[in-house]
Amino acid sequence: PAPTANAGIDQTKCKNNANTTLNGSVTVATGGSWSGGTGIFTPNNTTLNATYTPSASELANGFVNLTLTTTGNGNCNAVSDQMTITFTDAPTVNAGPDQTVCANNANVSLNGVVSGATGGLWTSSGTGTFSPNNTTLNATYIPSAADKTAGTVTLTLTSTGNGLCN
Repeated sequence: PAPTANAGIDQTKCKNNANTTLNGSVTVATGGSWSGGTGIFTPNNTTLNATYTPSASELANGFVNLTLTTTGNGNCNAVSDQMTITFTDAPTVNAGPDQTVCANNANVSLNGVVSGATGGLWTSSGTGTFSPNNTTLNATYIPSAADKTAGTVTLTLTSTGNGLCN
C-alpha cells in the first residue's frame, strides 16, 4: 500500500488567540514533516501534533496554508495533504477618553465602544457603582466616598462574547 498523509481539518482562529494545535496523521510511513508557513512549529515541524504559532505577516494576510508530507516511506513516494488556518479579526474596545470631574459633581458618564464581540464589562479600581449596571456600555459610574477621597479611579472596559477570541 501507498503512504497517506492527513493534515487534519481546516481551522479558524482569532488573531489574538492564534496558536493552533495541529492534528496530522500518516499511514505506511514512519513520520511526517510540516511545511508552508513562516511561523514556528513547537516543538518542531516533524511532530504531527505540533503547535503552530503564526507570523505577523500570516496574521495580517488572514490565513496560512500548511502542508504535511510523509517521511520514511520505504520504496514508496512521499505524499502530502494541506490544511488552511484562517485568522479572524480580534475584538476592539474603546473605553473613551480620560475624564476629570469635581467631587461634588462626580458622576461619570461612560461611552464605551466594543466591536467584534457581543458586549462589554466595566470594572473599577474603586468601590463605586455602575448605573444601570456594569454591562451597559453607556452606563454612569457613581463614585463612592472612598473613591472621592482617593482622588482617582481607573475604569476598565473588557469585551465579552468574544467567540474564538480572547
